[in-house]
Amino acid sequence: MVKVEKKYFKLILKSTPKEISKVEPFLKKVNRYIQFDEIQFHNLLVATTEAVNNSITHGNLRDPKKLVEISATATSTAIEIHVCDEGKGINLKNIPDPLDEKNLLRENGRGIFLIQQFMDSVKFKRTENGNEVIMKLRKKKVN
Repeated sequence: MVKVEKKYFKLILKSTPKEISKVEPFLKKVNRYIQFDEIQFHNLLVATTEAVNNSITHGNLRDPKKLVEISATATSTAIEIHVCDEGKGINLKNIPDPLDEKNLLRENGRGIFLIQQFMDSVKFKRTENGNEVIMKLRKKKVN
């Protein structure tokens, strides 16, 4: 049996929009370990930034007293990102389809869609203290 080495990373943010700027340096640090290519790193960055933005804006309602916690578990072949907030949660059925013609020109409403497009798996979970988005991305094999 092959033992897979895991690395753990954590970032805690206040629920203010300016804190989103800390996501990219955090993910660059994580990427030094997993070494995603430019395209996969971009996908990871967009998905994680969208999840953090949703947690700050919709989950914690931009309340600076509430926190958003990002944790990452990385192996040499995959990453799992957890974004946790202190909000009441969302009902995915109430989110309009961003591809519907009437929604194409809206300025918002694409975050969850983008997360689901860029990650291999996405789960939304209610926790004791709020909500959690769990995203996984496997490293693509180089031909």
